Amino acid sequence: MESRVEEIQDPFFRNGLSMVIDGMDPEFVGDVLDAELTIMEQRHAEMRSIFSQAGTYAPTLGVLGAVVGLIAALGNLNDIEKLGHSIAAAFVATILGIFTGYVLWLPFANKLKIKSENEVSHKRMIMEGILSLQAGDSPTQIESKLMIYIPQGEREGISNK
Repeated sequence: MESRVEEIQDPFFRNGLSMVIDGMDPEFVGDVLDAELTIMEQRHAEMRSIFSQAGTYAPTLGVLGAVVGLIAALGNLNDIEKLGHSIAAAFVATILGIFTGYVLWLPFANKLKIKSENEVSHKRMIMEGILSLQAGDSPTQIESKLMIYIPQGEREGISNK
């Protein structure tokens, strides 16, 4: 395995396998890999929160824009043309706030959450495989352990290969 470990593209996988090859304690390897996953999850959550907050604040800012637009409209009650433009601007601000919040920012934050969960699951599967290799489990045992990470409907096609 030593000669092939550098061919592994995934740094998490390569690092874990290198620790096993170096003969490090299984508990230490598990702790290091688990800590790396925890830190990655925290980093993802911090970045995702930017979009979650934007999605939360955008509708409020849209309403604020509507209020400002209506204040401008009330200041132009004598000029029908300006009154119409002010009211239209108020409604546009509301629509933009709601649209960006609920159609852009919150769905984007949710997509980042799903991508993060998938990456964590993928890395947990790698970690389980590394620790199973280190424990000396048989290929059949390793396959059984790793299959739990594959959705039930996709397992049949994989295990028959």
